[in-house]
Amino acid sequence: MLRTLVLSTTAALLSTVALGSSAGAADAPTAGGTAEASSLNGVQAVDPAPVGPKILVIGDSITSWYRDEPGSASQGWWSILARDPAVNASRITTYAEGGSGMNTRGNKCGGTTFGSRNKSIKKADVDFLIIEGGRNDYNTCDSRNRKKSLSKAKRRAGIKKYMERLDTHVRKEGIPRSHVLVMTPWGKSQRSLGTEMQSYVQRYAQREGFTFVTTKTLPTNKTIDNKHPNRAGSEYLAGAMKKALLAAR
Repeated sequence: MLRTLVLSTTAALLSTVALGSSAGAADAPTAGGTAEASSLNGVQAVDPAPVGPKILVIGDSITSWYRDEPGSASQGWWSILARDPAVNASRITTYAEGGSGMNTRGNKCGGTTFGSRNKSIKKADVDFLIIEGGRNDYNTCDSRNRKKSLSKAKRRAGIKKYMERLDTHVRKEGIPRSHVLVMTPWGKSQRSLGTEMQSYVQRYAQREGFTFVTTKTLPTNKTIDNKHPNRAGSEYLAGAMKKALLAAR
């Protein structure tokens, strides 16, 4: 789901100018969060506020399932981050799709990979780039559009290749590597797999000079299903990313 949230910088809480989305994803959360369609099409907002950084998020369902609904259970970590007065974002765009990653297409293999979204990363539109992913990268899609488990070697190789290509793209666009922030949130489900995948993402992100944002295992009381964050989990992820973003300014 491609969404652009434009934020005003008035004294009150930052206000939404426009945000396009549609409900009804097949892989919706069971409680708390609000499902978003897995399409990467959406309504793009206009007339951004004159100050504050522009943030672009490439992500999976931990981003795409949620909305810009301040104070609600459905508010995404990215919305909480953008609306934090310390961040003072003028615009945040989420380019995210459930089930997707660096090694696998989303939308039940009918969608896109993170790498295919590189073309959406333009210096004029991005002050900070956030990559939220890795949760799905133990899989790929086979020729019949079915999920297929990858060997550890292929998991590593795919993540390494993605980070290398991302580095090539951001250098071409003139985006500082220090402004590329990467995180791999993980709940209690498949925790040992999470340790593995987080280590790969961290290794290859840092190799390219990107900032890896370490996040603790989300406990049951911070998730919907031991995978996806509830309101408390989204607040935690926003806080972790906020610290990294402010340090990179």
